[in-house]
Amino acid sequence: MKLGVRWKSREAAAVALEEPISSLYKELREWKSVEGLLVHSSVILSIDFAKAQILNRACFGKPIYCATSPQDSVPTTATRAPRLLEVNAELEDVRMFQLGLEEAFFLTSELECICICRQIPEGRVVLSKEEVWRCMQASKPEFGQLYIAYAHLRAKQWVVRSGIQYGADFMAYRHHPALVHSDYAVIVMVEGHEERMKTWTEMQAMNRLCGSVAKTLLLIHFIPKREGIDLSSPLCQGDFVVEAVEVRRWLPEKSREESDASVKPVLNFAIS
Repeated sequence: MKLGVRWKSREAAAVALEEPISSLYKELREWKSVEGLLVHSSVILSIDFAKAQILNRACFGKPIYCATSPQDSVPTTATRAPRLLEVNAELEDVRMFQLGLEEAFFLTSELECICICRQIPEGRVVLSKEEVWRCMQASKPEFGQLYIAYAHLRAKQWVVRSGIQYGADFMAYRHHPALVHSDYAVIVMVEGHEERMKTWTEMQAMNRLCGSVAKTLLLIHFIPKREGIDLSSPLCQGDFVVEAVEVRRWLPEKSREESDASVKPVLNFAIS
């Protein structure tokens, strides 16, 4: 069954239309390069209030609150307010932002609004894109293909967040998660992990899970253009064709009494 867009409030669609993701990317590209510190499996930014607001609206990373912050508990997200575009008072004191590896490399490579550094005894050293890629892959071996899938979705203006709560790699949203529920649970078929989603039992279990939470399962495959691709360099991104396949259940009762051309087969291949 094809699911429609599920906005979280009556105003949400208008707010999203007023500020599309592409306009936020344009704002980010206008930044002078901001330094981010690579720490294990994340990148830490020290930024001012205005920049924190843009990152929050574009849905990159999450703010880090100090233990001395006046809030006694974890603050609610700006998203819970119906007006995402309004200033969130809880972010006024935020100066630190934590980015995931895929988010950080996208901001470095595609939007070119941050540069990533590493701490050494002599001080901070700015890393090249190739060095950043290798460091991230050392920290997370499957980073290369996860990033290619992440960048593929982000380039199509999807907001991409972690999907760990649903057993997926990513969740894909049409806009900020404060405004709309996610459309897709994304699983990346990473090379070296071919056993994942290869049995009908696993496919059916994941598909039923997605159906129970009103998501569509999206599998992302990589078709190599040549042999011997070196995944240790960011240049490998151009050596793959990305294929996205939607997996949906076919409900036979939908077609018992009527002939409907919109009824989908068991596997609906939507290649992008």
